[in-house]
Amino acid sequence: MDGKRKFNKIAYDEFDMSCKLATVDLMNKRGYNLIGNINTEYYKKYDLAFKNKSGNIIKIENEFRSVFDQIKNLYKTVHIPIRKKNTECDYYFIWGNNYEDLAIINKETINKFKEKTINLICAKGKEYEFKEEFIDIPKEYIKFYKTKQWK
Repeated sequence: MDGKRKFNKIAYDEFDMSCKLATVDLMNKRGYNLIGNINTEYYKKYDLAFKNKSGNIIKIENEFRSVFDQIKNLYKTVHIPIRKKNTECDYYFIWGNNYEDLAIINKETINKFKEKTINLICAKGKEYEFKEEFIDIPKEYIKFYKTKQWK
């Protein structure tokens, strides 16, 4: 274990575009249109930006969690990677269960808890085990949704 997570290109390739497409679909249903190109990377800032008819702009950061049900039903907190501490996003989306479940954390919540961190060993026992620092956010500050609500 080298102490810091390396970029996981396999996970990025598997989940990044799917998260972006799910977010575009959801935001379109909410009256927002994508600003720019879905393939543009806004490294360390946000994943996607949207604008509605009133001119309001919203920036979103996405991630997919395969353990979404555990996060929703078992854990008392949700962990956001510390590298997202100074994100420009207005909302942090956590997708799960084939993009049928969504947890949303607003920027104010991230800012409120960004100094409350926890170090965890991830992928314990696997050859790519790593230690990472996370922002530790109590679940009562997070909204959980079924995306079918917006279809």
